[in-house]
Amino acid sequence: MRFLDWHDGRMRSCKAVAMCDHQVTLHESDARREWKLPYAAIEPPPAGAQPTASTAALPTPAAPSQPGQEDFRCGEKVSFEDRYMQTQIGTLVSINQRAATVETADGPGWRVPFRLLCHVVDI
Repeated sequence: MRFLDWHDGRMRSCKAVAMCDHQVTLHESDARREWKLPYAAIEPPPAGAQPTASTAALPTPAAPSQPGQEDFRCGEKVSFEDRYMQTQIGTLVSINQRAATVETADGPGWRVPFRLLCHVVDI
């Protein structure tokens, strides 16, 4: 693969080491540097080129697992963001199949899906 270095205007050779949703991490072996660039900034190898060790397909990253019912227990401290993007901190009061009830200090209990909950660690 190649990409355009906007510092000096030269095309540089590289290999992809990681791929995310919006960007790719490239390793430039000549300068021993890594670059994080959007996909639009790279030039893929020609269509007829044979894949080499440096341009071989990367394994697909594993999807991050979402927390479920088994990851939480009643009495634990958790946090979540409400619909107004305010962080709420509270204690788990009850756990159901799809959501948990969280009791906060400033109001009634919230029914929150497990994917929105984060553990809070007291130090």
